[in-house]
Amino acid sequence: MSRFPHLKTYVREHPDNKMAWYLLGKEYEADGQPGKANYCFNRAQEVYEAYEHIQVPEDILAEYEHKLREAADRRAKRAAKRRNWLLLAVLLLLAGFRYAEAPGIGGPRSAAEQAPPASGLPPELFTAAEAGRPDAVGAAAAGYLQDGRAVPASVLGMKRDGKWLLWQKDLPVIAKIEPGLKRGETLLRSYDRKTCDCEADTSSQERKAAQAWMNEQESLAVLASAIRTYRETRGGLPQSLDDLNRTFPNNVLSGSTPTMKRSFSAMTTLAKRQAYGQASKPLAEGGRAVAVSTLGGKPYLEQPLEIIVDRSRHRLALVSGNVLLRNYEVGLGGSKTPTGTYAISDKVVNPNGKPNGEFGSRGMQLSDTDYAIHGTNEPDSIGGDESHGCVRMNKDDVEELFDMAPAGTKVTLTDNVLPEKTLTAKQPFKSQDRQDQTNDKKVYHWLN
Repeated sequence: MSRFPHLKTYVREHPDNKMAWYLLGKEYEADGQPGKANYCFNRAQEVYEAYEHIQVPEDILAEYEHKLREAADRRAKRAAKRRNWLLLAVLLLLAGFRYAEAPGIGGPRSAAEQAPPASGLPPELFTAAEAGRPDAVGAAAAGYLQDGRAVPASVLGMKRDGKWLLWQKDLPVIAKIEPGLKRGETLLRSYDRKTCDCEADTSSQERKAAQAWMNEQESLAVLASAIRTYRETRGGLPQSLDDLNRTFPNNVLSGSTPTMKRSFSAMTTLAKRQAYGQASKPLAEGGRAVAVSTLGGKPYLEQPLEIIVDRSRHRLALVSGNVLLRNYEVGLGGSKTPTGTYAISDKVVNPNGKPNGEFGSRGMQLSDTDYAIHGTNEPDSIGGDESHGCVRMNKDDVEELFDMAPAGTKVTLTDNVLPEKTLTAKQPFKSQDRQDQTNDKKVYHWLN
């Protein structure tokens, strides 16, 4: 009777489906309830007559019922999604939100569209959320109230692939939040394609601003991870950005970016509060904005950066929590490439003393072992199992990863966890003001 509840629900919703009645009758018959079985057979009419006089294989009946169950599940999910959106709408209305008309229909312009932002405020705020999730848009809307700044905000939509949210180029705007015309009112425009046949009308300037925000979040994530590993290995916080950008072997970072320079003081203050378990005040309560252009004032990518190597799929990803920032194709050594957890120890430029050696232009040693992530002078080996255990990368990929992954970054080698599709940046991350990161005192013998 494991199929009984599904069939009973289905025939209630589809009383004219005679095959469903017949299958339900067979379930009652097998359970020793002939009265109910006969009732179902009577509803099945000619289907009962046909199937009782021919020998139908059990697997065909099972497959048909499986399809009925799948159809019922799809309808239930659609109904649940509609209920979620309705609940979200009610909650936002109670909080002072108003839904705007869909694009192209018109409607009054909001106060934010009519007047420039107050002096000292960014022209627009950004955040990101999973596309197709009403609760994600609801969380962004709640964050807008906590932020308290009367500035328009755009919510960028990330696709999901398994457990990962994809931080890919040209993320679409799935919602816009801004002050309304009435006092205390906030306007919410939803552009999620699962709930409306619409999309945000964004200008090239707005798209550039969104990309600049994504680039800023990457810099802040790299800086935050570097500060964290510095504190964990040295027992204190760096006093200046120079402490993170020393020459080899003390090169926690490979250089800096303008975002890192202007944000270093605020990020170390935030790290200090986190180290002592002190929560930062929301902006609406007089808190300080660390990431000025981010909704809520904190960096969006809050989890430390980690590297994951998927041996079975020949992929290497840089992630922050469940957000997948990059997913590169790599060359490995099959079973010679180990599984386990390591950390980046040496970060070396030109590990063979030249940019076109067997280890390429960059190398990142794993926990002082003979394994490393490095470049290669055999690009055709990428995607295969030709190394003796190390992780080989294309030149542009390994140089970007070298700039994004600070010394001390956790590296996990495992199987079947990353998407097949690669994910690279429209504008590769690149550090500036590089220091000397070569090592003339050591010859590396990694298992290339």
